[in-house]
Amino acid sequence: MTTTTPARGRGRTAAVGVAAGAALAVLCAAGTAHAHFYVSLQTYSNVRSAPNTGGGVVVNTGSIRERFYLDGVCYTRGQYIKSGGYGTDVWYHGSVHDSVDLTVGPYNNVWVWGGNVDIGRDPADSVRPC
Repeated sequence: MTTTTPARGRGRTAAVGVAAGAALAVLCAAGTAHAHFYVSLQTYSNVRSAPNTGGGVVVNTGSIRERFYLDGVCYTRGQYIKSGGYGTDVWYHGSVHDSVDLTVGPYNNVWVWGGNVDIGRDPADSVRPC
């Protein structure tokens, strides 16, 4: 078996450049596949199985502020709800996580009404439609 040695340093630099380019391509592809957003949920919010009040309650966020957060993927327009002077038909989809009791959840494939998500306006500019 015959091996050749590249000119000093040039082969290694090219290999590192190719590896870095490949890693960047993988990261960019992964980043465009799902643009997740992470937001806390308001207290006493119902996390549901569908974007309406007819969807079963999967979990209620209870009384501890910032205990639950949404790993969101997208939004849809569902049932319009008005509560506490705020109304919207925007519902966010994703997984809900409990930051206090790590033995439960995550609650996957769930919906949270826009009024219960600490995201600003509905829909948020940075969130894509489902």
